[in-house]
This record gives sequence, structure tokens and C-alpha cells, in this order.
Amino acid sequence: MQISAIGNISGLTQSLPIQGAQAAPQSPAVGFGNLLQDMVGKVSELQNNADQSIQSLATGQGKGLHEVMLAVEKASISFQMLTQVRNKAVEAYQEIMRMPV
Repeated sequence: MQISAIGNISGLTQSLPIQGAQAAPQSPAVGFGNLLQDMVGKVSELQNNADQSIQSLATGQGKGLHEVMLAVEKASISFQMLTQVRNKAVEAYQEIMRMPV
């Protein structure tokens, strides 16, 4: 597998620059803020998709049980990851606040 093929994977094109491409310099606060905002948006989208899948299963439309379970698990895992990121950010903030000035 070539390194340039990594850019074809969705979501990695922005986070991993390909050879020859230069990323625009960003301040860390703006980049991290955008990352968190994107993460919250994706988690919300996955939860909405899981809710729609559950509703379509309950009404007898379209999707099978395995597809609904996959959507629910994706939403659950993404929410757990978002919660852990939040917990680590809070821990880092508390550690900084404990530092003597």
C-alpha cells in the first residue's frame, strides 16, 4: 500500500498532509477548537442516523436488524470517545490550575 493511498481514506485528507502538500499554519487553539466542533457535529450526526435507523426498523421499513445495531454501536462508540476527550481536557485544565505561579 502506498503512502499516497492514505489520502483516499475519508477524514484523513485534512489531518495527514500528503507529500508535497503544505498545510496552512494554524494557531493551536483554533485548530483544536475546530477539531472539537467537527467531532461534536459528527457524533450528533451518527446519533441522528442511529435514531432514524431504529425508527425505520420499528415501522418495518428498509433496514435489517444488523444494520441498525451497527449504526447504534457507531453512535455509542463515538459518544464514548467524545466523552473521553472531554475528560482528558478537563483533567489537563485542572492540572494546569494546580500549578504554582
